[in-house]
Amino acid sequence: MSFRFKLFKGLTGTTLFITGFFLLMNFTSMLMGAFGQGLISIFMFGGVFIHSILSAYLQRSLQEPGFTLKENTPGGIRIMGGYSILIGTFLIIGAVAISVYKDLYVKELSAQMSDEQIRQLESMKGLMDKVITGMQIFLFLYGAAIITNALLSLSFLKQWKKREEDKNIDIDLDLDA
Repeated sequence: MSFRFKLFKGLTGTTLFITGFFLLMNFTSMLMGAFGQGLISIFMFGGVFIHSILSAYLQRSLQEPGFTLKENTPGGIRIMGGYSILIGTFLIIGAVAISVYKDLYVKELSAQMSDEQIRQLESMKGLMDKVITGMQIFLFLYGAAIITNALLSLSFLKQWKKREEDKNIDIDLDLDA
């Protein structure tokens, strides 16, 4: 098994786990009353989750030649892969935007707080900076993982397609002989 394939498997599992966690949180928030926000997040992360599931099927098909993909799986990987690249790009842009507008972000956050909470926030400014930096790092790494996973899935989909075409060519040659 090559390093690229191991990376593909690892990133697929990681994005599947993290995205599944986010989806579960969003379903819960919808039950608690944040229907609109939860629905938007479910739509956003749902495509990445579906892409990860389709990538897992592709991996199984590449490892087990007897396992065949459904007819619509390659098209789904292409569509959801493009969508995942878009979502990953948005996450990276979000990380950069937080970095650029960090002061405005803290100001907006403090506008939603009471006076007591603002005093506590000012006393914990160092902690708040660490939390924001951690959020930036997470968004950047998660976005990069989603994009890398999508690009690897598209690359391995080409290899799968080539293998399937070569198999069909061999079968046709056997039938002609």
